[in-house]
Amino acid sequence: MAISEKSMKILWALSGGCCAICRTKLVIPPEVEKDDDSIIGEMAHIHPQSPGGPRASAPFDGNRDHHSNLILLCGNHHKLVDDQENGWPVERMRRVKSEHEAWVTRTLAFDASAAESKEPLFHMIQSGADLWSLIASAWSFLPSYSEENRTDAEIEQLISMLDELKDWMDIASSLESLKEQRDARRRMDEILEECVNSGYFLYSRKIRVQSSTGMNHSPMVWWQAEIRAVPIESFFELVHEHLDKKGHEKGGEATDADGE
Repeated sequence: MAISEKSMKILWALSGGCCAICRTKLVIPPEVEKDDDSIIGEMAHIHPQSPGGPRASAPFDGNRDHHSNLILLCGNHHKLVDDQENGWPVERMRRVKSEHEAWVTRTLAFDASAAESKEPLFHMIQSGADLWSLIASAWSFLPSYSEENRTDAEIEQLISMLDELKDWMDIASSLESLKEQRDARRRMDEILEECVNSGYFLYSRKIRVQSSTGMNHSPMVWWQAEIRAVPIESFFELVHEHLDKKGHEKGGEATDADGE
């Protein structure tokens, strides 16, 4: 069974196009315009693809080619973790993958307008429980999405899911039983998966909204859930742009220090 295009996109996006160990950029732009970008990243299996591969002794009954069982590495570190499998057991591989992907999402938890106004930043929605917590505690809902490089069918599917999230928000307060809330969280997991199938990751923030109702009344205050659907293909490009910006800032600080 081969790694699907979908799993490749998700892995590269969640990894920000960087090695999970050394964080080297794995797409190198050409020096000459006629050349193509050079891709030096490799998708390594945590549990091996073949029975005799590295870390084969660890039990595993899932899909070995799913993105959850893959870690994005540079060529040097791919060879290292496979040659030195005792030093790189499954538990360590999973921890490095998880910490790196969390670092990528923190790196992209940035919004210029929000920073200027001191509003909350957008963060990637990681689970159905996170999505349900956001929706169930909000009184209003503001979605946004990009149609770039998407088919009409993918866009229609995304809009349908965003509309469904609005419907769930409207009925959240009426779901009193634990079973109803569990079913809602499970549906949120399905929506996240369907969004990925349509080529999107979901980012969110919750902001406090205040509206005046007149001179003789106290202002109305409520929580608004804001969700951005970010195309998977542009995800690690955004990471690189942000990292480049941080690199330039650090370089400028070093230059200033030298000048002093």
